[in-house]
Amino acid sequence: MSIRVVAGNYVREDAVEEYLAAVKELVEKTNELDKGCVSYQLARDLSDPLHFAVIEEWEDQASLDAHMKAEHFTRIIPELGKFGSGKQGGIALYERVY
Repeated sequence: MSIRVVAGNYVREDAVEEYLAAVKELVEKTNELDKGCVSYQLARDLSDPLHFAVIEEWEDQASLDAHMKAEHFTRIIPELGKFGSGKQGGIALYERVY
């Protein structure tokens, strides 16, 4: 069973470039290093340019769990909070139905 994750973040306008640089490293390292990663990418909301989402697909829960313990994840994710706008993002997990 594959798992899909959508993790949204709202970023301050003055912090977008720094946020993008940090997430770029996370995306690149995750796609390169994390076993079981099918896809890991950053998307920007077309109706709100300060709203971003990391859209992920993992082969299974074990792969996702390992990703959340990886050096690049544990180092970069805490740093992303400093770019936040104060507006609440969210994380949702999905399983494929069809």
